[in-house]
Amino acid sequence: MKSYNTLYYLLTVLLIMGAFASMAQNSYGMQIISMVSIAFGLIFLIQFIRQLNYKKCISGSGIEYLSLLILALIFTFRSFQIYFPYVEWLFGISGLAIAGIYLKKAIGHFRHYQPMNSTLAWLIGVSYISISFFSLAMVLFVFNPQLARWLGILSLVLITGFFVGGIFYNRLLIAGEQYTVFAVIAGFRDRFYLLLTLFMLFSLYLGLTSSGVLPKLYSDNYPQAYYKLVNEAETGKEKPDGGKYKYEKFKTAYDQFIEKNIKTDSK
Repeated sequence: MKSYNTLYYLLTVLLIMGAFASMAQNSYGMQIISMVSIAFGLIFLIQFIRQLNYKKCISGSGIEYLSLLILALIFTFRSFQIYFPYVEWLFGISGLAIAGIYLKKAIGHFRHYQPMNSTLAWLIGVSYISISFFSLAMVLFVFNPQLARWLGILSLVLITGFFVGGIFYNRLLIAGEQYTVFAVIAGFRDRFYLLLTLFMLFSLYLGLTSSGVLPKLYSDNYPQAYYKLVNEAETGKEKPDGGKYKYEKFKTAYDQFIEKNIKTDSK
């Protein structure tokens, strides 16, 4: 497990580096993000297979690994500008699965620790519910951006309360021993801190780019108009015409234009 945590840390650092490189309009930034998404997908695939071999059935952890694998693949395809039908539904199902898993964990941990230390139980419950809300906000962003923003703000409030409470109550007594809530959660050996880090980075990125403090991720594969059309399709602002979105028609026409001009210039 520690080896996976080391890989998570390194990949997160690379993800941040790739994001800043992309925002600085370096084309290799998106390539770094693509490779990181692939690496995350491979790790989740390995963990899913090992969990399946150990349990001989798909457990809650197996569903979590599978959902994270699907999300990693979707982000990989997105970074390569590859889109396929009903991707938003696959994205939504995976996000809902993670939300349900962490809500169940929140209830289970709360019931377990409440008789021992109610403060610790509430802090753990709040932290895991915040992950669940982050996942729901991520899913709703495709279908209802306004509601997703409010849910994202609520999750940020909860996670802020978790950190403040964890720092303020830094010595919690359990069976005669003193612990911090951060150490207790680390002992669960799940993906809480990984998801928390990724969701916080995602929220920070959305907040800073929407306010104009930071530029959006850059890719020179297609004109910026293409990415605006993709965003309108993903957020539900545009409906498909004849089974195709505008960005799909734009991509087809643009690829044909490039191919025609490359062939013409090469003659």
